[in-house]
Amino acid sequence: MVRHSDRILLVDDDTSSLEVLHEVLTRAGYDVVSAESGHEALEFVRGDSINLAILDFNLPDTTGSELLQQIKQFHPAVPVIIMSANTSQSVKFDVFEAGAYTFISKPIALPQLLQFVTRALDLTHQWTSSHRDRRQAVRPAADTSPIQIKKSIFFRWIQIIKHK
Repeated sequence: MVRHSDRILLVDDDTSSLEVLHEVLTRAGYDVVSAESGHEALEFVRGDSINLAILDFNLPDTTGSELLQQIKQFHPAVPVIIMSANTSQSVKFDVFEAGAYTFISKPIALPQLLQFVTRALDLTHQWTSSHRDRRQAVRPAADTSPIQIKKSIFFRWIQIIKHK
Protein backbone atom coordinates (compact mmCIF):
# COMPACT_ATOMS: atom_id res chain seq x y z
CA MET A 1 0.00 0.00 0.00
CA VAL A 2 1.25 3.42 -0.97
CA ARG A 3 0.79 6.13 1.65
CA HIS A 4 -0.47 9.43 0.34
CA SER A 5 -0.30 12.73 2.13
CA ASP A 6 -3.69 13.64 0.74
CA ARG A 7 -6.70 13.99 3.02
CA ILE A 8 -10.11 13.11 1.59
CA LEU A 9 -13.42 14.20 3.08
CA LEU A 10 -16.08 11.55 2.44
CA VAL A 11 -19.73 12.47 3.08
CA ASP A 12 -22.65 10.04 2.79
CA ASP A 13 -25.70 9.48 4.98
CA ASP A 14 -25.80 5.77 4.07
CA THR A 15 -23.64 4.24 6.80
CA SER A 16 -22.83 1.04 4.91
CA SER A 17 -21.73 2.94 1.78
CA LEU A 18 -19.70 5.30 3.93
CA GLU A 19 -17.91 2.41 5.64
CA VAL A 20 -17.12 0.62 2.35
CA LEU A 21 -15.83 3.75 0.62
CA HIS A 22 -13.83 4.74 3.70
CA GLU A 23 -12.19 1.31 3.76
CA VAL A 24 -11.43 1.31 0.01
CA LEU A 25 -9.85 4.77 0.12
CA THR A 26 -7.92 3.99 3.31
CA ARG A 27 -6.55 0.78 1.79
CA ALA A 28 -5.51 2.82 -1.25
CA GLY A 29 -3.36 4.83 1.15
CA TYR A 30 -5.40 8.00 1.64
CA ASP A 31 -6.12 9.77 4.90
CA VAL A 32 -9.93 9.68 4.97
CA VAL A 33 -12.30 11.61 7.19
CA SER A 34 -15.98 10.64 7.10
CA ALA A 35 -19.17 12.54 7.84
CA GLU A 36 -22.84 11.55 7.63
CA SER A 37 -24.30 15.04 7.12
CA GLY A 38 -23.47 18.38 5.61
CA HIS A 39 -23.32 19.97 9.05
CA GLU A 40 -20.81 17.40 10.28
CA ALA A 41 -18.70 17.86 7.13
CA LEU A 42 -18.62 21.64 7.52
CA GLU A 43 -17.53 21.34 11.15
CA PHE A 44 -14.50 19.41 9.96
CA VAL A 45 -13.80 21.66 6.95
CA ARG A 46 -13.80 24.78 9.13
CA GLY A 47 -10.98 23.43 11.28
CA ASP A 48 -8.86 21.25 9.02
CA SER A 49 -7.55 21.16 5.49
CA ILE A 50 -8.59 18.67 2.83
CA ASN A 51 -7.29 17.85 -0.63
CA LEU A 52 -10.46 16.32 -2.06
CA ALA A 53 -14.12 15.97 -1.12
CA ILE A 54 -16.42 13.12 -2.18
CA LEU A 55 -20.04 13.97 -1.45
CA ASP A 56 -23.34 12.18 -1.76
CA PHE A 57 -25.87 14.35 -3.59
CA ASN A 58 -28.79 13.59 -1.27
CA LEU A 59 -27.92 14.34 2.33
CA PRO A 60 -30.38 14.71 5.21
CA ASP A 61 -29.65 18.40 5.76
CA THR A 62 -28.50 19.67 2.34
CA THR A 63 -27.62 18.66 -1.20
CA GLY A 64 -24.17 17.79 -2.46
CA SER A 65 -24.21 20.90 -4.68
CA GLU A 66 -24.98 23.20 -1.76
CA LEU A 67 -22.35 21.54 0.40
CA LEU A 68 -19.82 21.86 -2.42
CA GLN A 69 -20.40 25.63 -2.54
CA GLN A 70 -19.96 25.89 1.23
CA ILE A 71 -16.75 23.84 1.15
CA LYS A 72 -15.38 26.09 -1.62
CA GLN A 73 -15.72 29.07 0.73
CA PHE A 74 -13.10 27.48 2.99
CA HIS A 75 -11.04 25.61 0.39
CA PRO A 76 -11.57 27.14 -3.08
CA ALA A 77 -9.09 24.94 -4.93
CA VAL A 78 -10.33 21.60 -3.57
CA PRO A 79 -11.85 19.35 -6.23
CA VAL A 80 -15.21 17.80 -5.36
CA ILE A 81 -16.65 14.55 -6.65
CA ILE A 82 -20.39 14.12 -6.23
CA MET A 83 -22.08 10.73 -6.26
CA SER A 84 -25.75 9.83 -6.51
CA ALA A 85 -28.17 7.11 -7.53
CA ASN A 86 -30.22 9.85 -9.17
CA THR A 87 -28.66 10.21 -12.62
CA SER A 88 -31.18 12.62 -14.09
CA GLN A 89 -29.91 15.41 -16.34
CA SER A 90 -31.15 18.03 -13.87
CA VAL A 91 -29.05 16.55 -11.05
CA LYS A 92 -25.97 16.34 -13.28
CA PHE A 93 -26.50 19.89 -14.48
CA ASP A 94 -26.86 21.09 -10.88
CA VAL A 95 -23.68 19.27 -9.88
CA PHE A 96 -21.54 20.70 -12.67
CA GLU A 97 -23.09 24.14 -12.37
CA ALA A 98 -21.99 24.15 -8.71
CA GLY A 99 -18.42 23.40 -9.82
CA ALA A 100 -17.97 19.68 -9.20
CA TYR A 101 -14.92 17.97 -10.65
CA THR A 102 -17.07 15.03 -11.75
CA PHE A 103 -20.21 13.04 -11.06
CA ILE A 104 -20.28 9.30 -10.26
CA SER A 105 -23.47 7.29 -10.36
CA LYS A 106 -24.35 4.80 -7.65
CA PRO A 107 -23.79 1.93 -7.28
CA ILE A 108 -20.19 3.00 -7.53
CA ALA A 109 -17.64 1.13 -9.59
CA LEU A 110 -14.72 1.23 -7.15
CA PRO A 111 -11.95 1.13 -9.79
CA GLN A 112 -13.60 4.11 -11.52
CA LEU A 113 -13.81 5.99 -8.22
CA LEU A 114 -10.13 5.40 -7.53
CA GLN A 115 -9.25 6.62 -11.03
CA PHE A 116 -11.23 9.83 -10.52
CA VAL A 117 -9.63 10.36 -7.11
CA THR A 118 -6.14 9.92 -8.57
CA ARG A 119 -6.83 12.25 -11.51
CA ALA A 120 -8.43 14.95 -9.37
CA LEU A 121 -5.54 14.92 -6.90
CA ASP A 122 -2.95 14.86 -9.71
CA LEU A 123 -4.56 17.91 -11.33
CA THR A 124 -4.66 19.68 -7.99
CA HIS A 125 -0.99 18.96 -7.36
CA GLN A 126 -0.07 20.12 -10.87
CA TRP A 127 -2.07 23.32 -10.46
CA THR A 128 -0.58 23.97 -7.02
CA SER A 129 2.94 23.36 -8.30
CA SER A 130 2.36 25.54 -11.36
CA HIS A 131 0.82 28.28 -9.23
CA ARG A 132 3.77 28.16 -6.82
CA ASP A 133 6.23 28.34 -9.74
CA ARG A 134 4.42 31.36 -11.18
CA ARG A 135 4.62 33.23 -7.89
CA GLN A 136 8.35 32.57 -7.73
CA ALA A 137 8.98 33.74 -11.30
CA VAL A 138 10.31 37.25 -11.88
CA ARG A 139 7.50 38.05 -14.29
CA PRO A 140 4.56 35.79 -13.56
CA ALA A 141 2.32 34.80 -16.45
CA ALA A 142 -1.42 35.47 -16.34
CA ASP A 143 -3.24 32.87 -14.25
CA THR A 144 -5.64 31.14 -16.63
CA SER A 145 -6.34 28.09 -14.47
CA PRO A 146 -9.93 29.09 -13.53
CA ILE A 147 -10.72 29.44 -17.24
CA GLN A 148 -9.18 26.05 -17.97
CA ILE A 149 -11.20 24.49 -15.16
CA LYS A 150 -14.43 26.02 -16.51
CA LYS A 151 -13.60 24.68 -19.98
CA SER A 152 -12.95 21.25 -18.53
CA ILE A 153 -16.30 21.25 -16.73
CA PHE A 154 -18.06 22.43 -19.89
CA PHE A 155 -16.51 19.69 -22.04
CA ARG A 156 -17.35 16.99 -19.46
CA TRP A 157 -20.94 18.22 -19.46
CA ILE A 158 -21.04 17.97 -23.27
CA GLN A 159 -19.70 14.40 -23.04
CA ILE A 160 -22.40 13.47 -20.54
CA ILE A 161 -25.11 14.87 -22.79
CA LYS A 162 -23.73 13.01 -25.83
CA HIS A 163 -23.71 9.70 -23.98
CA LYS A 164 -27.36 9.92 -22.88
